[in-house]
Amino acid sequence: MSCDPSDIFDGVVGNRLDDRLEMRYLHQSWSRSKLYRVVLIAVSVYALLRMAIHLLYMVALASPELLPEWADAEGPMIPVDLQLYVDAANRFWSQQNLYPVWDRIEIYQYSPACALLFTPFTWLSSIALVISQTLVHIIAYALLYVWWGRIFQQLGLGRAGKMLVWTLPVWLIFSAFWSDLGYLNIYIVVALLATLIIDAVLNERLGWSLLWLSIILQTKPHWAFAAAVPLLLGRWRFFLKLVGLAMVIYVAVAGVTMLAAGPSYGLQQYVGYVQLLGNMRQYFPWRGPDAPFLGYNHSITQIVVYLLGATPATLNLATIVKGLLLVPLAVVSLRCLFRPAHRIGRDVPRLALDLVFALYLGAFIWLDMVWELSLGVAVFTYLLATLDRRGSRIWIWAVFLPYALVDLWQTLSFVIFGMDVVLPGMYILTDPTIYLPLIMIVILVFYGLLVKRLWATSEQAAYVSG
Repeated sequence: MSCDPSDIFDGVVGNRLDDRLEMRYLHQSWSRSKLYRVVLIAVSVYALLRMAIHLLYMVALASPELLPEWADAEGPMIPVDLQLYVDAANRFWSQQNLYPVWDRIEIYQYSPACALLFTPFTWLSSIALVISQTLVHIIAYALLYVWWGRIFQQLGLGRAGKMLVWTLPVWLIFSAFWSDLGYLNIYIVVALLATLIIDAVLNERLGWSLLWLSIILQTKPHWAFAAAVPLLLGRWRFFLKLVGLAMVIYVAVAGVTMLAAGPSYGLQQYVGYVQLLGNMRQYFPWRGPDAPFLGYNHSITQIVVYLLGATPATLNLATIVKGLLLVPLAVVSLRCLFRPAHRIGRDVPRLALDLVFALYLGAFIWLDMVWELSLGVAVFTYLLATLDRRGSRIWIWAVFLPYALVDLWQTLSFVIFGMDVVLPGMYILTDPTIYLPLIMIVILVFYGLLVKRLWATSEQAAYVSG
């Protein structure tokens, strides 16, 4: 896990070169395309106005008299997801159950260690907490964009680096970022962590891979998909070292957490955490055919339940549907296992990134709760740069742009109609995503294109060049 000083030096030099390339691509795009200039300026202005709206929203939360009656605000508030983290940290130290039986959407879904680690933020005032978390999200999203530029350049995917600049307006309006900023969840932060581990794994930097994997496993374990890529490329030793050491660190963190809270209470909470992950279906308030609209959970399970009702049979049917959808990815993965490239990820960039993104989308197909696709904007950029068929690129734009523009639509609706279009649960009546599962549509189209390409390529050597 030692860090070679030469690696640090190379990383600093590489970052500077990547930044120069980014600026060169931006300058070329700006100077050669009037349409690009107009769109980028318009979107930048919107982003500034949208940030002002975000700040006004935070002020409204701090002023209960500005909120609708159904908000049931008895005093100053903070965004609901951020409140979950604060409450969990407070419950942790007061020896209360972190995972009570629930029948609502807003619950704490992370490990006891996360509640412990969030403790310092509970010492801040509400205003300081919201400001600090807002800054964290903005910085994380900026790093997400910059880091993907670095990954594309390091892997020799020049077209993807250029496409990253061309899609900058989409990144600025991307609904998943603005939604996460409003709720102050950790989706964007975890997307950054996933990006960092992808970079580290493709370059087989064990120390960094282990660091990012260990953090991800404490927050959202399904985001650890990148750890499987070395296995599929035939890099067994690296994979076994990474997974083995990550398990040791996970147990060590759990042990420290239990010591901090008391062994009996700590063990009880870890048992509750495991039960939560295994029983989410049982307690989740599914929206069935009697609901007026689908809602914001776009998982396969919620779609099936919305159409057919929440019964054991329909839940089993949803599992079957998810399994069938994942069969092609399983077959492709088996082909990789039996005929591995035996090469480091950076040496087979197209194959490695196709596997990374296919595993990411496959994980989200399997989930029962799908609220966002934060890393989808990176997949969008990558696919636009690497798909040769014009028809496929049109499909990419057709399914992703409506999802990217959801926040713009929501904001305009609120500006025009006010609270009249907002229902309890923060459902916006003019929002197309409460009627159509746009996120799952994006997932399935991206997943299909990636798996099709993996399936069609019988020789992994075809992926070597970007």
